[in-house]
Amino acid sequence: MRGRPFEPGNKMGRGRPPGSRNKKTVFQEAIDDHGEAIIKQCQVMALKGHPAALRLCVERLVPPCTAPGSRFRLGPVRTAADLLKALPRVMQEVARGRLTAQEGEAIARTMESHRRTIEAEEFNSRLKALEQRMSEGSDRDDASIVGETARNVEDEEEELEGPRVP
Repeated sequence: MRGRPFEPGNKMGRGRPPGSRNKKTVFQEAIDDHGEAIIKQCQVMALKGHPAALRLCVERLVPPCTAPGSRFRLGPVRTAADLLKALPRVMQEVARGRLTAQEGEAIARTMESHRRTIEAEEFNSRLKALEQRMSEGSDRDDASIVGETARNVEDEEEELEGPRVP
């Protein structure tokens, strides 16, 4: 019969006996009964120099360290060329100590993601322009349109990367 995992009368598959208590409940009741004594014992052990007890007490007494909220102006970043100007700015802020290395890294990762988005959008717009030119049936042949677009892309990449050194 489907849906019934055990035969009636099977002693192995009956599950938890009625009235039995959850382990979490049993533990919580033990803490309620003896919690104060446990805490005092931990304090005594910490005062005697027990490392684990010291760590437990200090973790509860001292709040965890968090990075301070630092702010700086990055400026608008709308193109990949803007990103090329912004990344050195972030590095300067890290070098000056206004940003932590972790904050600088997080900002750089965000900027890299933004760069990929900008490049994808620029590629999409160039592709649409190429498709539109090809669909208009201009007098030029397809090879000349593709060649011109490739040269435009190379020129844009050169502008972003700067002059190439042989």
